[in-house]
Amino acid sequence: MSTWGIVAGGSGALGSAVTAGLVREGHRVLVLDRVTAPDDLDGTVSSVLVDLVDSAQVAKAVDDAVAEWGAPSVLVNCQGWSPKDEEGVAIGDADMSAEMFTEALQVNLLTAFLTIRTVIPHMAAAGGGRVVSVSSASARTGRTTAAAVYAAAKAGVEALTRHFAVQYGSSGVLVGAVAPGKFVNPNWPDNSELVDAYQAEIPLGRRATPAEVAEAILYLASASNTYLTGQTVLVDGGRLS
Repeated sequence: MSTWGIVAGGSGALGSAVTAGLVREGHRVLVLDRVTAPDDLDGTVSSVLVDLVDSAQVAKAVDDAVAEWGAPSVLVNCQGWSPKDEEGVAIGDADMSAEMFTEALQVNLLTAFLTIRTVIPHMAAAGGGRVVSVSSASARTGRTTAAAVYAAAKAGVEALTRHFAVQYGSSGVLVGAVAPGKFVNPNWPDNSELVDAYQAEIPLGRRATPAEVAEAILYLASASNTYLTGQTVLVDGGRLS
């Protein structure tokens, strides 16, 4: 397999940690996001501004990269968004507009479908690869601090993971997902009282760092993973145990 990979939604806290981890493991990384990260000075990270809900933009970005570097060996989907108010509280059912619901489905679920659908045939033709998408612990429980649409969309990501794992397993492509609980992220305007209540339910007593969540993603994306496919790994410090 080649030694380059794609991180969709790679400009955020988790995406940046995944990108750094892939670089440490010897990969060149292409970041696809609405907000581009600066190219790495040593030439190992490149960024392309892409609206990930636009299939034509996704296809062009992937095709251009494949034409230059060949098929990628890794795709990681880190994009995500949960609608919240100015105080960091998830938008409730009564206040969730149809437009906001649709946007959240697009950002969390449609983007994963488009990137996987576009990249995975290249991997299969090259003899294999690894696809990892970020789900959420909220997809597993009704006791979620996230908006209902976020939980539903991330459950959809897990369904896509199973689907593509079955469809492409015989081609040497392993497809998995990681479902983190609420982790430390300076980009999230979380309500401090809700965070404290959430942490009180975690047996380990704290939220994960982005680097800790990234480690689970990096294992699924690595050549060391030779048999784990179609599964979602829960990384929540034991909260849902």
